[in-house]
Amino acid sequence: NFAPPRRSDMARVHSPARLLSAVRRERRALSQLVAETGGKHVPFGERGSGHYSAATKGCFDVIARCQGPALAALDRVFGARRRAGVVGSPFNLADFGTADGGTSLPLFRVLVHAIRAEEPSSPIVVAYEDQAQNDWQSVFHMTQGTLPNGPPGYLDGSVDNVYVVASGTSFYNQCFAPGSIDFAFSATAMHWLTQLPADIPDALHSACTEDPAARDAFAAQAATDWRQIMLMRARELRPGGQMVIANFAKDTHGRFLGQSFPRVKESMHHTFSELWREVAGPEVYRATNFPNEYRSLEACAAPFESAAGPVRAAGLRLIAAETALVECPFHTEWVQSGGDAAAYAARFVPTTRTWSNSTFVSGAVKAGVPDHEAVAMTDEMFAQYTARVAAAPADHAMDYVHSYVQVAKQD
Repeated sequence: NFAPPRRSDMARVHSPARLLSAVRRERRALSQLVAETGGKHVPFGERGSGHYSAATKGCFDVIARCQGPALAALDRVFGARRRAGVVGSPFNLADFGTADGGTSLPLFRVLVHAIRAEEPSSPIVVAYEDQAQNDWQSVFHMTQGTLPNGPPGYLDGSVDNVYVVASGTSFYNQCFAPGSIDFAFSATAMHWLTQLPADIPDALHSACTEDPAARDAFAAQAATDWRQIMLMRARELRPGGQMVIANFAKDTHGRFLGQSFPRVKESMHHTFSELWREVAGPEVYRATNFPNEYRSLEACAAPFESAAGPVRAAGLRLIAAETALVECPFHTEWVQSGGDAAAYAARFVPTTRTWSNSTFVSGAVKAGVPDHEAVAMTDEMFAQYTARVAAAPADHAMDYVHSYVQVAKQD
């Protein structure tokens, strides 16, 4: 019973005027996307294996520290939904920069159960966001509970009417429909910048540089990017919606990821810098920079200070902000129990490689090194790092220093 389309219908669909209009609409949409350098962070490890969560034990502790603020934020959301008369409509949560979804799964299990207790009939939608090249296979295996030894989730039958969706749109752009998100969360993701603002002449990471121009360039880019992140979340959050973010920071004591002297003697980033220069040589070293910034607490609060600024105008308010150090669980285990130093190093070093590997590889490739040689060079650097850790386990750790930021959208 198939009837071919009429010529008049085809003319309406395929007319030059309509095609040109569609192209212009697409160009306008693309022009609104923030320019972002691709390939800054390529997941390391076998796809679909949950390698990131298996290797980054400390991230579970960082996110566990967010549970209290997240539950308090949910209480505020419940009140806003009652005032708006939308109880019973879908309750939407978003996890930005989710990686493989495993490290936040225990928190989201708690949140989903809390939502169900408060709103028995509301559908619950958990939306995961990350870059298009993310390890999405692991995200879906994690949430569906099909990875051996994965953390317990919320799709185990303990809560009904729960749904999982995903977005591969960068969090520097709007990822979800306007006014749709009730609660947003992000952990250890928003320190990645849209682009490398300058070469760092004396270090691999902006937290380590003594160069004033590099410091200023990274701080300025980080400020622009942070403001953009807030503006995009302002679009997505429902009035009364809440957001909790745990982001890498540099605190008032000068501590940052892997640098917590005198608690731990050696600095991870400084050790990376020393070994990479030795293994890769000066040309590759100069081409290698981490495109991220560990913001100070003042930098996190800055967009909220001016009532006339765009972030406040968009309806966002800063509820609370603090920095805190979470000790490296591998180091704590070694200090408490000791054991085989080589085995300790083999367990610890992968937690430093899950997020850094692609920076070393891409730096070598940028300097003209063939891909396979860049990978081998990176392997050698981490082999030397493992040997150094094994020689003095107590001197090496990756303590986590984060800002913990709570944000609300006015209702």
